[in-house]
Amino acid sequence: MREGHFARHLRRMRLLYSERRKVLVEQLRKALGNTFEIHGAEAGMHLTATFRANRDDVAVAERAAAQGLWLWPLSRSYVTKNIRKGFVLGYGNVATQTMPTAVEKLRSVLAQD
Repeated sequence: MREGHFARHLRRMRLLYSERRKVLVEQLRKALGNTFEIHGAEAGMHLTATFRANRDDVAVAERAAAQGLWLWPLSRSYVTKNIRKGFVLGYGNVATQTMPTAVEKLRSVLAQD
């Protein structure tokens, strides 16, 4: 740590996660247009995407899981009646090359409604 290895590692990881977030947001907007509103800071390993229209995020997540796409329904995170529906999307451990395919799976699952 005194030699700066940890600080270099953190800088590399921040850049990596920033690039992954950027690619995910670009792919979501390209494939799904105005379906979601993207929330969250430009940092971290997750973002939140809420539906602009009322949709059943749990049902979508279940259909997506059947296709090997794992989504965390945002509505399950609320304890109040005033909930927002959408997903918490993790990108920390997802290669940018695989994101277009994953987003296309999501587009396909959403088209089933």
